[in-house]
Amino acid sequence: MEDGLMLMGVFEVLARPWRLNMSTLRRGTSTLLVSVLVMCLILATPGHVCAVLSSSLTGTINVASGNVTIQGKTDAGALVVINGRQSRASATGVFSASFPLAGTATIAVVGISRPGFSMLLNLPAIPSVARYVLPVMTFSYDGTSGTLGLAGKLTHKPAGAVKGYVADAQTRGSISFAVGKDYRFSTTLRLGTGLNTLHSYVRYLLLMRYTLPNFTITVGPVPRTIISLQVGSPRMTVGGVIKPIDAQGTKPLISNGTTMVPIRAIVESLGGNVGWDAATRRLDIRLGSRTVTTWVGKTTATVDGGNKAMSMAPAIIGGRTMIPLRFVAENLGCLVGWDQSTRRVTVIYGG
Repeated sequence: MEDGLMLMGVFEVLARPWRLNMSTLRRGTSTLLVSVLVMCLILATPGHVCAVLSSSLTGTINVASGNVTIQGKTDAGALVVINGRQSRASATGVFSASFPLAGTATIAVVGISRPGFSMLLNLPAIPSVARYVLPVMTFSYDGTSGTLGLAGKLTHKPAGAVKGYVADAQTRGSISFAVGKDYRFSTTLRLGTGLNTLHSYVRYLLLMRYTLPNFTITVGPVPRTIISLQVGSPRMTVGGVIKPIDAQGTKPLISNGTTMVPIRAIVESLGGNVGWDAATRRLDIRLGSRTVTTWVGKTTATVDGGNKAMSMAPAIIGGRTMIPLRFVAENLGCLVGWDQSTRRVTVIYGG
């Protein structure tokens, strides 16, 4: 109330030169204060005055068929990248996709008014016995809080107590949940930034324990720039716009299992720069506060002053210097995803 009176007092001082009707102004100010209060009550969450809408994700893991379907919610027209395919959310902010269960999925959302998120899902093949008991499981993810939700319904349940446990090897967070009389269960777990390896098992009457295969979720940065490339294609997609990688038509290639790219175009699209010393055949790659230095023909690189080994040495191929993409991008602070079926690479940078 004191804040409201003070606010009206300020308006009175400002209004004097224009001789405004203060009765009307007071009514307008009161209406404004009430409106703000109502908005806060609608959006409030515990510990916050006004909550920020999140970009979020829900999904269904069809264990029986081996497929995963996802549906997300973000801003209308926001950039959405799933396994290297860049698109825009619908007019209602909805997006959806599907992909095989066993493998890695890269999902990123660049929000407009809502914060975006990025993640790599590495989901394992599920044993047949688990498929018989739990044919379908659902999950959810809130991009702002980093909270993962898991839920499902068993097709078979013994008469006694059945409990499940999920632990995160990196954050050391853990949760337990009970399977209800209706065979259903649900739980949530807060994930940390970076790699989250989730160990899960089910216990029956403290006597029988069944361990599920581990799966990982790598939580990346809130995306600022996303680049998608495809092995064998001279084009890349940057923020939803397709453009040539370079004027020479250079294509990413795979050499001994490592994706090699002409790094200059990629780093410059992220806002960095690349220096080349012809005498020593050295590349100085800078992005933000990070620097990676490599030499053609050498598998040792310098990352922010320290030495690191690369799986492949940079090489000059067709007159272009080709660099191991994952090594350089990850050491510059990017999240890198790979889709085996389409041979697409996704580079996500948060700045």
